[in-house]
Amino acid sequence: MAASATLFADAFSEDPWWWGDAPPVAYDADPPTGSDVVVVGGGYAGLSCATELALAGRSVTVLDIRCIGEGASGRNAGLVSGRAGISKMIDLEAYVGPDRAAAILDEADEAYVHFQQLVDNYAPGAFQDRGRFVAARSKAAFRELEKKYEECRDSGEGSGVTLIQPGDEGRFVTTDAFHGGMAASAAGLAHPAVFVDGLRLRAEAAGVSIHTGIRVTDIASSGVGPHTITVASGSGTARGHRRIAAGDVVIATNGYTDRVAPWHRERIVPMSSTILGLERLGRERVEALLPAMTAVIDTNRVIVYARPTPDGEGILFGGRARFRPVSTATSARILHDQMLEIFPTLADVKITNAWSGLMAFTADYLPKLGVRDQVHYVLGCNGGSGVVLMPWLGRAVGRRIAGTDDPTQPMSSLAGIPYERQPLGEHTSKLVAAAGVWYGLRDRIDAVRP
Repeated sequence: MAASATLFADAFSEDPWWWGDAPPVAYDADPPTGSDVVVVGGGYAGLSCATELALAGRSVTVLDIRCIGEGASGRNAGLVSGRAGISKMIDLEAYVGPDRAAAILDEADEAYVHFQQLVDNYAPGAFQDRGRFVAARSKAAFRELEKKYEECRDSGEGSGVTLIQPGDEGRFVTTDAFHGGMAASAAGLAHPAVFVDGLRLRAEAAGVSIHTGIRVTDIASSGVGPHTITVASGSGTARGHRRIAAGDVVIATNGYTDRVAPWHRERIVPMSSTILGLERLGRERVEALLPAMTAVIDTNRVIVYARPTPDGEGILFGGRARFRPVSTATSARILHDQMLEIFPTLADVKITNAWSGLMAFTADYLPKLGVRDQVHYVLGCNGGSGVVLMPWLGRAVGRRIAGTDDPTQPMSSLAGIPYERQPLGEHTSKLVAAAGVWYGLRDRIDAVRP
């Protein structure tokens, strides 16, 4: 069925669909001249870190170049899980050994519980506990899922995971594009913008001083005494520079890390992902396509996914439309074509919203936290793990700085894992663009394999 001549609704917007419920919030660009701790980045990690420090009695300032909720914390797909979110990109046990792998997976499950507690207390209604379906895009992909399921079962970690045979995927999604899959119960759907807004209000109530529209241009330290942070605010002739003294500094900028942190930029690949919001379908039509009313994620290397909106009246469809910079409209058209391969009956439905955001990929796909040149950092979550892990790891860094954790123990099982430079440093994204074309070709080859 051909797509409609006009893909975009009259009121089309490049703002995230989420912002209709919880728009980004601006604060004044007049930070104090000194603070016990300055946190650069006002997303899930930064706000959680800052709140932990404020609750411990520290004066804390959060600086962000954007409004709170304007970055990835207010743009992501809201696909959440515990251990499944951190272990899907690598063979964790082979990489760090069985004991540490088990500790990381257990901690990811703790983080998932912590996320739900934060929602209950500070963002009621921002989470729906509905599980997740990973859909095999080819017969070969189903065989790989079958192996993974057997490994989980044999290791005693198969509880909550169900293998769905080809032909039975209709319990989760109505399409001819998939060949069975795997369902996980320890997963669900978040409203990311409502969640980050709840964290913002929590931080504000704890006494955190939040300031937006501010670019940090330099972080200097003599090794003794306070750090000196140079910031710029305003634009054009109104642009001003000032300095802030801070006892500690935390970088929590994830995929939006810029040249103020060159060491981190060489270790992170910012990768764009795009999401489409569609015209209101009505619950009956949504349930006809997504009977379990939960997220469906395919197994392609260049993934796509679909999920119902929190109100159940619409569908959001997302994925990596391109690995090189293109306009949002171009990404939307590409993603729309991919959507019709799975849901051809949506050809008559127009796009109301299309937006992109940046994830942060490290060389080993694991998040990082620690200290470099006396500056603390927490970043590197990507592809479905950030909503759960970033608040948890931000809290861990805050507790370590405040001295409210056990200093004889690692602040996380993820701390201390090598944080390697990307092959081409900050230019690795060019290599990733070429790899993306190759991955797409391999997906097409897999689709026709017997």
